[in-house]
Parts: sequence; structure tokens; C-alpha cells
Amino acid sequence: MEIQELIKHCQKGSQIAQGALFNTFYNPMYNLAMRILSNHHDTEDVLIISFLKVFDSIEKFEYRGDNSLNKWIKTIVINESIRFCKKKTKLTFDDDITGSDKNYSDDGQLEIIDTEQVYSIIENMPAGYRLVFNLFAIEGYSHREIAELLNITENTSKSQLRKARINIIEKLNKNNNYGN
Repeated sequence: MEIQELIKHCQKGSQIAQGALFNTFYNPMYNLAMRILSNHHDTEDVLIISFLKVFDSIEKFEYRGDNSLNKWIKTIVINESIRFCKKKTKLTFDDDITGSDKNYSDDGQLEIIDTEQVYSIIENMPAGYRLVFNLFAIEGYSHREIAELLNITENTSKSQLRKARINIIEKLNKNNNYGN
């Protein structure tokens, strides 16, 4: 079924179309929410809330090309993930741009990187680092957009991203004995 046709059927309340839409978007939205929340159960909770919002407001959705539905659902999932993070834990953001970077070196030492190891490091980062890193590096949001979403300053967003990158590099160096 074509995306535009699927949307029309969902707007008419077809549960079959809603199931097809859910099945089409579940995996990518699960991965997106999991990167932000890094907990399977929290991710499932957020997806339930997100898809309920999708189905409740799909009548208002305006089709603007095949990617428009993906972008719309993605926005809902990101916003619900952020809302969930804020409720569950008090997110703290350190806006100190100078930060500790005495061991930070991006001189090409990390030529071979284990992707699973990087995912594990990202999952275990402090929530503020992880959230900003995912929104900027993976989802492509600007610092201005992140600042608006999280109600922080652009400098705080930049600082969190920098610290997240340093955190990843330091842990990779430690795990792989680089620089020793």
C-alpha cells in the first residue's frame, strides 16, 4: 500500500491501516527512541504514547511527500522521548564550554572502531550528553533547535556535544588501550 493511501485509510480510522503504519515505522522509531532513552522498557512506553498521538492526530496531518510522514512521526517520538526523560530523571546540563579536555586528542588514533562498543558507550553516557549527541550527530538537529527542544542555551548544547564526544573518545581509548 502506498504511503499516501495508507494515510487516507488511517484518517478514516481503519485499524488495518493503523496496524500497517505501526509495523512500517515501529523499528526505525524504536531505534530512535532507544538511542535517546537507552532502556527497552522506557522505549516501549514512549512508543505506545507516540503512536497513540499519531493515530489521535493523523486527521490533521498534511501529506507533503513520502518523507513527510516519517518526519512527522519522528518529531513526535523525539518530543515524547525528551518529555519522558525530563519526567523520569532530572536532566542536568553543564554549560561550561571549557570543560576538562586534557586527555582529548582527535589526531586520527581511532582508525578502527567497534560500532557495538560505541553504541554501548553512548547508551551509558549521562542523559544530557546522550540526548544532545543523538539529536545533533545522528538526527541532524542544529544547536539552536536542540536548545529550543530542551529549553537550554545554544552554548549549553554545544558544551554537551563536546563533552559527549570527549567521553566517547576517552572510553574508546581506555577500552582499546590507545595512547598507553
